[in-house]
This record gives sequence, structure tokens and C-alpha cells, in this order.
Amino acid sequence: MRGRIDYGEPNCIAFGGLRVDDVVEAALLAVMQPGAIEAARAAEAQASTRRDEAREAMVRDLEAARYAADRAFWQYDAADPENRLVTGELEARWNRALSRVGACETRIGAHDALAPRPALPPVALETLAADLQGVWAAPTTDARLKKRIVR
Repeated sequence: MRGRIDYGEPNCIAFGGLRVDDVVEAALLAVMQPGAIEAARAAEAQASTRRDEAREAMVRDLEAARYAADRAFWQYDAADPENRLVTGELEARWNRALSRVGACETRIGAHDALAPRPALPPVALETLAADLQGVWAAPTTDARLKKRIVR
């Protein structure tokens, strides 16, 4: 508008972005609709695999912490009780190792409490995939989720 007002130039070609967004959205949904169920199942399988891998890593950490605690106990148990400086340090190491074991067990417990979300039944996945347009247009679906769906 500035060029037309100041210099009498012709108007620029302009159009609203909503119409373009609607056309792009319709094209994306037409392409994604056939593979929506398979994509949902693949995403659930990936999430389950990530949860299992995280739990396995935490179990390995727990095993290492238990080994360290057992080793600290053996060192403490083998020390001469008369040598209080040495036994005091060994007891402190043992206590730190036991607290690490407790922390690892707590992390695994928290992970297990959050992780066992049941997978969606196949009927729910098919319903969700069939209503991809509804999910896309829902007011709770923000731009970040839409980008994730497209990816």
C-alpha cells in the first residue's frame, strides 16, 4: 500500500494465508490418512522400546551400585576394628554406596509407576486414525503437535 499511496504504483498482489493453510492442510491429511494406523502403531512400538531401554539401563546402574555396595562392605568387614580411622572411612564409603543403591531402586520404581501405560487397543487406533481430521482440527492440537504428526 505504501508504494501506491506515495508514488501511485499499482497495488501489490496479496492474499490471505488462511486459504493457503487450508489447502496445504487438506493435501497433508489426504497423504497421511492411509498410513495413519500404521504410523500410530509404529509410534507406540517406539515408545515402548524407549521405555524398555531406559529401564534396562537403570537396572544395569542398580547392579553396578549393588556391586559397589557389596565391595564396600567386604572392605569394611575385612578392616581391623581397632583402626578407627580406616573403619570410619570404609563405613562412610559403604553408606554412600548403600544410598546410591537406594536412589537407583527409587528411580526404577518411579519409572515403573509411570511407564506401564497400556497400549491403545487396535479399535482405538483405527478410530483415532479414521478421525485424523478431527484430531488435526481439535482446539487442543497446537502447532508443535501438528508438526510432529507431519514428521
